[in-house]
Amino acid sequence: MKNAINKELIFNYFSGNATALEKDLIDRWSADPQAREQLYIWLMEWENQNIQYNADVERAITRHFARIDERPAEALDEHAAARPVLRLPANAKSWLIAAAVTLILLSGGWLARDHVRYKTYATGFGQIQRLVLPDGSKVVLNANSTLRVPRLGFGETNRDVYMTGEADFAITHTATHQKFVVHTEKNFEVEVLGTEFNVYARPKRSRVVLNKGKVKLHYLKGSETDQIVMRPGDLVTFDAPGRASVKKTANPANYSAWKAHRFVFENESLREICDLFEDNFGLEIRIPDSTLAAQTISGSFTALNAEELFEILADDSGLSYSRSDDGKVITLDY
Repeated sequence: MKNAINKELIFNYFSGNATALEKDLIDRWSADPQAREQLYIWLMEWENQNIQYNADVERAITRHFARIDERPAEALDEHAAARPVLRLPANAKSWLIAAAVTLILLSGGWLARDHVRYKTYATGFGQIQRLVLPDGSKVVLNANSTLRVPRLGFGETNRDVYMTGEADFAITHTATHQKFVVHTEKNFEVEVLGTEFNVYARPKRSRVVLNKGKVKLHYLKGSETDQIVMRPGDLVTFDAPGRASVKKTANPANYSAWKAHRFVFENESLREICDLFEDNFGLEIRIPDSTLAAQTISGSFTALNAEELFEILADDSGLSYSRSDDGKVITLDY
């Protein structure tokens, strides 16, 4: 099987012309660390032949992976500033690229770097992105969130993804009952087979809501790990590190309403609502009056941006608000 892999096949793969069978063969071959090292060497050679040489080797590889990724998910927009192009004779370019690859690989850190090992999807403030992963699972990323998916090996033994922010998952069940694990930076992870759930892992609070199916929630409790088996309608909230509370919610779908730009609140304080707006829209919201901050609000609001939301809140709750000159700070008052 290894003998079937050669430079011509790999170059064809980089060009986007490999068949589904060839892609599968390359995926299995590149699971070996030595094979991956050869893959990156051929990548640099292919870049040299097909793309005008750029002095920043790492940026070229990142750009390459973003371009050749064949997985059926939305591509990220890249906003990196253009760098000056270094024009060199062909033989000098080949020597420099070979030297760069050798130094990077010998350093021992290249293969472990996240931008090579993972494809990262990210949303800005006020943005929502819909993805379909290689296994057919669907993910909707809320604003100010990221999702990292392994470029190689995803779906072979397990399906592990890494997220920050908030995302809604609809996981495809596999014939081999392969688990799907969502890792967060908030000391908990969600293990599933096939189900629909929402994960919220923001700096000020975290929660998991299960719409249907069953999930196993692993979290760090002191120096040990604990777990909760969730059933449909369960809402698990992390009030503090290692402290989880479970309750039933009559409408779990409300926690995913943001996918349609709808915000549903059930007796939530104005401060909690504003924390949500800060995370989603990148604002700083000040409420000088503590009584006003503790006021609870219930209702459903549809809005595409922060301005619309505050207009609705002002009309429904009798609030007034003002913006700073740069528009980044909002102050709420009676």
